[in-house]
Amino acid sequence: MPAHVFDLNVNKLEPLCTQLVVTRKKNKTTHVQFNPADPVIIVGDERGLITCLKLSPNLRKKPKEKKGQETKKGPEEEIAKLEKLLSLVRQPGSKEEQ
Repeated sequence: MPAHVFDLNVNKLEPLCTQLVVTRKKNKTTHVQFNPADPVIIVGDERGLITCLKLSPNLRKKPKEKKGQETKKGPEEEIAKLEKLLSLVRQPGSKEEQ
């Protein structure tokens, strides 16, 4: 089973990269943990195997700011971006919205 990395600001449908995290087709991924400080993801499967993935420096590059354009930075801006994307896939009347 592969892990896919997406840049949702660029393309929501096509991953930037794909990495195999479970080697056998019968094994299922059961846990994913993101590191809040570093670009690292830990993936565990049903057999207790753990795979540690570190995001490539090429995939961590921030887009260049345009001259004269002010960009907002910080966790509040990132949360707002995620909420905007989630609102596109949430169904009306779901428990999350109530």
